[in-house]
Amino acid sequence: MGEVMATYVISDIHGHYHEFLEMLKVLNFSDADFMYVLGDVIDRGPEGLDIINDIRSRKNMQMFLGNHELMMINAIKYVEETGDCRVTIENMDDHLTPLQLWTHAANGGEGTFEEMMALSPKGREDMVGFLKSLPLIKRFKLGGVSYHLSHSYSLPRRFGNTVYQDHVSKKEMERIVWDSLLDREGNPYETPEEYPFYYKRDTYVVGHIFTQRLSHLDESGKAKIFKCNKYRGYRIIDLDCGMALNCRSSRLGCMCLETGEEFYISLMDDEANDSLFGV
Repeated sequence: MGEVMATYVISDIHGHYHEFLEMLKVLNFSDADFMYVLGDVIDRGPEGLDIINDIRSRKNMQMFLGNHELMMINAIKYVEETGDCRVTIENMDDHLTPLQLWTHAANGGEGTFEEMMALSPKGREDMVGFLKSLPLIKRFKLGGVSYHLSHSYSLPRRFGNTVYQDHVSKKEMERIVWDSLLDREGNPYETPEEYPFYYKRDTYVVGHIFTQRLSHLDESGKAKIFKCNKYRGYRIIDLDCGMALNCRSSRLGCMCLETGEEFYISLMDDEANDSLFGV
C-alpha cells in the first residue's frame, strides 16, 4: 500500500449497510485512503454479512473483532458441535446456550444467525475463519499521536503494536471486546486510583458504548462522537453513536485521524422521525 491520503476510524455499524455505503460516499473514500472498522459490524440491522464481505473485498480496510462477532463465533461453534439450533428459552432463569445468548433480544443476533445458516457449510467455515483472523488491538503513531485501537478495552501488560486472538487467553479476549472504561461507576474525571492499561500515553479509540449513554448529543438530539483528554486518566475517543438502538438519535459516526474531522450519517431522516413519533 502506498502513502495514505486519509485514515478513518468507524465502529458499531450493526448491520446497516446502506448507511455504511452512504458514509463512504460522504468521505469520498478512495483506494488512497484507509479505514479501521472497530467491530460490531453485525446484528440488529439486516445486512451484517454484506458489510463483512464488503470489508473483505477491500485492501484498504481493517476490521477488528467486536463482542457481537465473538458471540457469533461461539454460537456457530456450538451449533456445529451439538446440532442444537434452539434460539428461544422457556424460562428466563434457564442457562443460555452460546446461540441463545447471541440471538437474545438484548443482543439481536437472530437475523445474522439466519443469514449464516443460509450459507453452505463451506461458506460458514470461511466466514468464521475470517472473524477468527481479526485483530483485537492495534497501536500506531500518526501525526505525532500514538493511537490505540480496539473495540472497547485493552490489557494491563505490555504487548507491542498488535494483538491477535491467539496472543491472549479466552478471558483476556472477552475483556477486550466486552469491558469498557466508559461503563464504570464513579466520577470519570477524577484522578484514578489505578490505571488498568499499560500504555498510559496512548489515545484510545473505541466503540461498544453508545454515546447516548454518556448524554453526548448535539442540539438536535443526535448522538455525537465522544472525545475526552482525561477520562479515568486516559485520552479516549468513543465512535459508537448508537446504530444498535435503531432510534431517532442513532447515527453512524466516523472520524479522520489526520484532521479530527467528524462525519455522520443518520439512521433516520427527519421525515422518518416525524412519522415514527407521530409528529
